[in-house]
Amino acid sequence: MTGQHRYKSFLTQINPSAASDSEQIQYPIFPEKPIVIGRDYNRCDIVLDSTQYPDVSREHVKISALSSQSPSGMPVWEICDLGSRNGTYVNNQRLQGCQTLEVNDRIKIGGNGPEFILECQAASFISLTDLFPVVSRKLDLHQSGLLIPGIITVIFVVAMLATRDTNYFLYILAAYLAVASHYVIHKLCHKHKPWWLLVSVGLATSLPLLNGFHEFTHIFSDLLPVSLLKEHENIFTIISKEFFKAGLLEELFKVLPVLLVYLLGRLLSSPKRELIGVWEPIDGILLATASATGFALVESLMSVNEVTQSKGNFAGLTLLIPLILGDISGQVAYSGYFGYFLGLSAMKPSKAWQLAGIGYLTSAVLHTLGAVVSELQKEQKLDFLIGNLLLALIGCLAYACLIAAILKARHFSPIHSHKSADPHGSSNLH
Repeated sequence: MTGQHRYKSFLTQINPSAASDSEQIQYPIFPEKPIVIGRDYNRCDIVLDSTQYPDVSREHVKISALSSQSPSGMPVWEICDLGSRNGTYVNNQRLQGCQTLEVNDRIKIGGNGPEFILECQAASFISLTDLFPVVSRKLDLHQSGLLIPGIITVIFVVAMLATRDTNYFLYILAAYLAVASHYVIHKLCHKHKPWWLLVSVGLATSLPLLNGFHEFTHIFSDLLPVSLLKEHENIFTIISKEFFKAGLLEELFKVLPVLLVYLLGRLLSSPKRELIGVWEPIDGILLATASATGFALVESLMSVNEVTQSKGNFAGLTLLIPLILGDISGQVAYSGYFGYFLGLSAMKPSKAWQLAGIGYLTSAVLHTLGAVVSELQKEQKLDFLIGNLLLALIGCLAYACLIAAILKARHFSPIHSHKSADPHGSSNLH
């Protein structure tokens, strides 16, 4: 073997609670490719959880091999701070720019961040973990973000194969598509919320829907003044009815679990209160979209059941897929936008009612636009093609609002915006 390949180098993350050295996490580093440590999933090779390590910047530090080698052939490593706000420390000394590293140097990411040790050892024969990587304790499969989604997919696939000749197939497929669409939102938000909490808020809206919530909305709409004009129904009365029934009532219902979590978080002690509660816009988006996913799943299945009973399973399947996938630009997008304003009101309590009111009305208006077009199509008062084009435009608008809210929420977040925050850690509304 040539010089630089006679040794293998790695960073060992120090875990004080580990019972043995085998439980420490090790990250291999190679002379051919620099390694970046930070919290940006797209640009970093070692991604640190921002909820656990708030001092870490998006791209905090880079470690790369110099072209020269030691006399023994061991690679010489250089560490460079990438302009992080909270600094990088090598052997408890703050790093200024770049410097070379020695074996067993201790690297701390930020003043209170994680610590790593640079280690280098002579390459040995192929080990058991080289042949069977899955048994290696040095690989954190769970935090990679690849293990759990794959296992869930396998479980759903097996369940769909087992029920492919029954109506349960549609239910399982719908649940999988709903989970997958929310997983996309979860990854875009770059923040973790416990899975049991997200499932709970989804059940909080889906179970009442199974028990006749839609009948309640129809009863409520019949009590509105616009119901008196049904015999002379026109576009104005349709808009008014859908604004109260679909816009105001449904959006309020979907956000009730989020408000409950908001209040619950204030009663908990740290760090549970930050993990569970609503403290920033990202929290509101994650919880509101989870709640809306449960609502949209059951609402879609109700429509699919009606079509399946009258036209068969294939017709139900062709309706199910666009309904569930489309909800990320429909029910989920409306509530996610509302959730952004709820989280914003948590950060700005002096303006809480104004911000929550803006979010409520905006999400209600977006919801109303889609509901009015659907109602006009149902009553054959709008050309089918024109109606679909309008629904596509409204969906694109709602999806754009959701993505813009996620990006802005990441900017506002005290955890996700070290580089954009002011020196005192405050943020302003722009």
